[in-house]
Amino acid sequence: MYAPKIVRLGVALSFLMAPWSTPVWAATATASATVSATLASRASLTLTRGSSSVTRGSAATVVFDKPDDQDVTGGSGAFMYAPYRSEASVGTGKNWHEASIVANGSTTTLSASVTGTAGSILLSDIMDVFVGGFFESGAAVEITGTKTPPDKWDRLDGYTKTVPQPFIGIVPFNYRLRIGKVGAGTYTGTVTFTLTST
Repeated sequence: MYAPKIVRLGVALSFLMAPWSTPVWAATATASATVSATLASRASLTLTRGSSSVTRGSAATVVFDKPDDQDVTGGSGAFMYAPYRSEASVGTGKNWHEASIVANGSTTTLSASVTGTAGSILLSDIMDVFVGGFFESGAAVEITGTKTPPDKWDRLDGYTKTVPQPFIGIVPFNYRLRIGKVGAGTYTGTVTFTLTST
């Protein structure tokens, strides 16, 4: 009457005692190599056009030549944009400038200054920038806190942004000129970007 129970117990014990552990005859060996990497200090900055930008102008020139109300329905005649707002749809990569950066200091700082006048008005007083953010190489999303907030513009002259890390990637820009007090004419100036890596 108890024999079937004894047989079942014997089978269970045999299963639990199966040799699942590493055999005593297994052998291992390891070898190691020293890794040495020397990185020279770098701070490289170049301006390019976005790969999806329309073929107008160049990376060496920011062109304002169409008031916003002549570009888009409901636009304001008090502003000019480069690129035009119709060319700079969010997410399409149609940015007039991209700063390509290689910086391997513990911090990376990008700043800008503007010289020149529009008649009697300093360009530094009327030129703004919208920064798409600091995009590390291959990243689809910018480093948190590096993008200009939606519907906001930074004054270009005096713009500065620091990321507390080495940085290799791009920073895309759109520009705006406030022309409410500027008379007709052709005006020129210079935008200078400075990269500091410490």
